Amino acid sequence: MTWVSHSIVTFATLFVATHNVFIAGCATLGSAFPDQIEDAFWKSNHRSYSHWFVLYVAALAFFWTPDMLSVTGVKVWQMGMIEMMRRFLFWFFAGALLHILEDAVCGPVPLWRPTKRTTVLPRLFKVKSVGEVLFVIGYCAIMYLVEIV
Repeated sequence: MTWVSHSIVTFATLFVATHNVFIAGCATLGSAFPDQIEDAFWKSNHRSYSHWFVLYVAALAFFWTPDMLSVTGVKVWQMGMIEMMRRFLFWFFAGALLHILEDAVCGPVPLWRPTKRTTVLPRLFKVKSVGEVLFVIGYCAIMYLVEIV
């Protein structure tokens, strides 16, 4: 998926799931991270180390707190800087993890080893195709229907 598609799908998913703009916004920023870090370090190996889900699951476990879902705008400003950064990083890496899941619907991603890509889900479309645009529009329509029900 392109970074725009990742951003739209991630924001829609987490906003519908949490009804929280802070959470959805942090995740949206993180949704481009695997490709950005890859461009900086692993240009020759697309979807390798930067797309290995284990790294992001470890980050989520590190930043997790039991009240992670109870973030409101008022509460964010009342908590200290370290706690606010912890929450930001948790949702940022949640967005990066969603990026990998989103990439799995358009090609292979690393599963057990970071250097071996595996087809995990059926390939629904090619990147930068009309199919990708239709997928994003359809996904957002479904999220909208889920939201109003």
